[in-house]
Amino acid sequence: MPDNIDLLKDSPRRLMRKLSVPGILGMMVLSVNSLVDSLYLSNLISVDAFAGVTLLFPFTLVVNSISGLITVGSSSVLSRSIGAEDKRIQEMILPNLRALALLGSGVLMVCGLFFPEVLVDLMGATGAVKRAGVDYLTVYLQGAFFIIYGLSANALIRSEGRIRQAMTYTAVGVVLNILLTPIFIKSFGLGVKGAAWSSIISMAVYSLLTSLYFIGGRATFSTGRFGVSIKKGIIGDVLRVGLSAFSMQAANVVRQFILFRSVAWYGSAADLAIFSVVFRLYSFLAVPVMGMLQPLQPVIGVNYGAALWHRCIQMMKAFRRSGIFFTGLLLLSPMIFPRYFMELLLADTLVTDQALNEFRLVLLTLPLLPISVSTIIFFQAVGEGKKASSLPLVRQVLIFLPLVLLVPYFKGISGIYYALAAENAVYALLLWTMISTEMQKLRQEWR
Repeated sequence: MPDNIDLLKDSPRRLMRKLSVPGILGMMVLSVNSLVDSLYLSNLISVDAFAGVTLLFPFTLVVNSISGLITVGSSSVLSRSIGAEDKRIQEMILPNLRALALLGSGVLMVCGLFFPEVLVDLMGATGAVKRAGVDYLTVYLQGAFFIIYGLSANALIRSEGRIRQAMTYTAVGVVLNILLTPIFIKSFGLGVKGAAWSSIISMAVYSLLTSLYFIGGRATFSTGRFGVSIKKGIIGDVLRVGLSAFSMQAANVVRQFILFRSVAWYGSAADLAIFSVVFRLYSFLAVPVMGMLQPLQPVIGVNYGAALWHRCIQMMKAFRRSGIFFTGLLLLSPMIFPRYFMELLLADTLVTDQALNEFRLVLLTLPLLPISVSTIIFFQAVGEGKKASSLPLVRQVLIFLPLVLLVPYFKGISGIYYALAAENAVYALLLWTMISTEMQKLRQEWR
């Protein structure tokens, strides 16, 4: 195992220290990147540019949905094949991944070339906000391959247990983006398009570094010859498990579309700006938590592949408890000083007492995140694609949709925040019940 790490024998504490710390740092780098981009757009261009790009979040989720399908499916198959020491399966992973990335990005590039205005119109944007959205989306989708392939291939490095190496490549891409964005926006005079171009160039470098890792023979698994082809031996398993991530992200596309449309319906432009900031800050805090839980996928996958049921149970408990504790620490500062955090991205005249209370309400749901995320990761890691796919759909259709349609009807714009808080609590309870049942099944297998 890489870096003196043994996924089959090391204690949960050692694995979290070796894998979660780099994972947290890597994801925090990504989180800082998103926050810095927001600062650039808001301060170097305009608030309309910030709102226009933020409004595109559902469409960036489409890119992430395709990436998630390939990433989760391929990573799950790889982790289990490493645990089972199946080199034949391992050699199919990369050619299959490249082929899927080309297919997925090809569709998105066509949409970016011919239908950018239609897509932005779906979000209800007008005027300067619409122009900013169209400018950004047109460029962004032309670089979809680098985003999809880069994220998917980098995930394979994490699946080996080499979280630090994966984090290094991520950090290079993010730092490059942070340096290039102001140059492209101001020095080259490209405005919003410059922000998109700097992101694409950074992702191209990120993809190149990840490719050189595999081409140079540094992987710990058997990669075989370079190729691009759909592999019948694994495509079914990759898609079955990967569809869980795709359905989760696709459901999020609909979710964000409904949320932003609801804010626009019940509130004003100021309410949309406030919601965008709350959303950005929540995501900023959630990303490190995701980074901490990230190594759980290879840890569970490898141990499950080796039929070590007791270690699967042990790892689930350790990562989940640590995730909840870590989330509590992250919340201390923004809960005590919410105004300071909101005014980083928003004019102080818009930060009202109501906005602060709504921000706090949303943040209170963050400790529930490790419960839901660890459960979905478990189902993905063990190949339970059907469960991992259906849960996000159940969440959006049976929990989120009724709440977000009904509560704001009676409570107005504040009702959107109440609905989000209630939805997170109900979903976490559901997943806690399900994972408890799965752990009981593993205990029976162990005995």
